[in-house]
Amino acid sequence: MKLLLSPCAILLALPLLALAIPNAIQASSVSQAEKLPNKTVAIEVNDQVDAASFRLRKRTNQCGHSTFENRGSEASPLISDCEVLMWNIRNGGRWRLSTGTYRTVATYGTCAFGAEVTNYWYTYIGHQDVIDLIRDSIRDFRRHDGKVGSRGEMECMGDVLERRVRWGLYHT
Repeated sequence: MKLLLSPCAILLALPLLALAIPNAIQASSVSQAEKLPNKTVAIEVNDQVDAASFRLRKRTNQCGHSTFENRGSEASPLISDCEVLMWNIRNGGRWRLSTGTYRTVATYGTCAFGAEVTNYWYTYIGHQDVIDLIRDSIRDFRRHDGKVGSRGEMECMGDVLERRVRWGLYHT
């Protein structure tokens, strides 16, 4: 069955379609990256954000629950740098980890997140796993001097089996 529309019907429908398009909204917050002097990433700031440009992104979770150990000290990274690191990786990604090789997954300023597989061959860690671990570390181990450090272990999905992963949040 073909749908035939006359030019008049199309012209009459255009104003109704215009009402369905979201209006522009004001962007009210400025990210931490724009406030810090040692930024390593450029973020474009727009006063107008087109609501139609927002899109859903799939979170990449490869791992389960984790243990946490407070490793905070004067030598730990700044919480503000770790918050920017979380912001920078929010759009997605996953990293492959190998046995016996400690890999720095992401860094910003003084903050670094790294991990390694402790058994078997390889596995993956997703961006949402990293964000969750940093966020929970800040929540649980925030120091009075604005620093945080932690480490732990968790199970992450490999090719078919879960693999044990040791991770750490540390100074670059």
